[in-house]
Amino acid sequence: MTLSSRLQLPDRKQLALALASGLLYVFGLAPWDFWPISLLSVIVLFTLLSDQPAIKAGWLGWAWGTGMWLSGAAWLWVSIYEFGSTSAPTASLMLLAVAVIMGFATALQSLLWRSLGEQRWPILGFTALWVVFEWLRSWVLTGFPWLYLGYGFLDTSLAGFAPIGGVFMVSALALLSALLVARMRPISWVIVGLIWLGGATLRQHAFTHPLGTPISVSIVQGNIPQDDKWQENEQDAIIKIYRNLSRSEWGRDIILWPEAAITKFFDDAAADLLDLDTKAIQQHSTLITGIPYVSEDGPPYRYYNSIIALGMGRGLYEKQRLVPFGEYIPFEQELRGLMPFFNLPMSSFSWGSEHQQPLQAGLLRVQGSICYEIAYPSLIQHQAAQADLFVIISNDAWFGGSHGPWQHFEMVRMRALENGRYFLSGTNNGISAIVDPSGKVVRQAPQFQATVLRGTIRAMTGLTPWTVWGNKLVLIPCFTILILLAYRARHQRRARS
Repeated sequence: MTLSSRLQLPDRKQLALALASGLLYVFGLAPWDFWPISLLSVIVLFTLLSDQPAIKAGWLGWAWGTGMWLSGAAWLWVSIYEFGSTSAPTASLMLLAVAVIMGFATALQSLLWRSLGEQRWPILGFTALWVVFEWLRSWVLTGFPWLYLGYGFLDTSLAGFAPIGGVFMVSALALLSALLVARMRPISWVIVGLIWLGGATLRQHAFTHPLGTPISVSIVQGNIPQDDKWQENEQDAIIKIYRNLSRSEWGRDIILWPEAAITKFFDDAAADLLDLDTKAIQQHSTLITGIPYVSEDGPPYRYYNSIIALGMGRGLYEKQRLVPFGEYIPFEQELRGLMPFFNLPMSSFSWGSEHQQPLQAGLLRVQGSICYEIAYPSLIQHQAAQADLFVIISNDAWFGGSHGPWQHFEMVRMRALENGRYFLSGTNNGISAIVDPSGKVVRQAPQFQATVLRGTIRAMTGLTPWTVWGNKLVLIPCFTILILLAYRARHQRRARS
């Protein structure tokens, strides 16, 4: 018996096709946004899995998932190689390892789907499992909530369902539409037409409404080289860059600086913060900026990636979702010092509390988010109920000119649409932008330039169904379908035995 037969591996051509179609999936997301490609990719996976034994389906799912993560998360290579002082071969192996490991999620998903046996409605079972596994990726082992199918449909009719059931509902309806169309039956086309017509109708409905007068905002993009950002001898020069860019912005309601625009710790920056606070008060402005913060209850001291509001604003927000290997090192005692990548600057942060109040900007409640946090739909949903608007600050210089910052910005747009709130995206070198409650980009600054983006926004009142109910509206139907299919599969096995 060969190794291939022992492992119950599928045909090599099938594995190659699964891998290739997984590699293509990313082109349905930003910055390409050609969503038919991602749907075709998933249709190929569905077709390959059909009529396969469970184990072989698992291998095909693993090959497809490995391809998806290899191309979809290729931006990791930039941070590992260019800024992690890691050789190109080692960086490539680390990216491959991430893709291979993450591919096992799709392997399990595929194995479970085929374990449900011959189904009367296989499309429903496949779609339900797809959504459940997208949701699992948002929290299992702290989560890696990236590459959701629904993100590619922000500028389509299906986006109308985002304020109802979030990105997971958009994923479900996009996948359902694709698989129904692939059946080539008239009744399927009618169902798909009704789904898309329903989304177009919902796009015309606003669940939230403007409150108060327009708010003037300035988003300051410093374009600080990543190699300079955490050099101690550059701290004062970096603050000076942001002060110079902001010189003509004082007097506007909100001035936003990006993640860790001030690279000194809070206590070390006391003189700078006092001066900025005084200036903002004199000009009736709120300055919101990223800054690292040290707890006062040590030793041992805890370090936080945080946001503060100065001037006419007040408050401190500590980041709740940290980037593995970027802001904290899993298994730190074993990995720290093993290679330069595990010694990145500022990679020992602590997790902020889940119970934090929004920042204040005058009378406005402003919810802050930092970088990676925007990828977590439920985190933003829980915060939206007590926020008039959102600011998201980040430093995507880690990913250079790759597609990473564009995928990140796509999530900002989806969170705005889901929760019906304006989002101010303030970044070090792009993508800085103003996004309205319908997920549309109002204004956007060019990447890789030191610049200021000005505009006006509105505080919003009211809640979307997504903000109220969260994942329940999509997960309850999905789990119900899977329970019924599992019960039917069990009944079939008993009947056969």
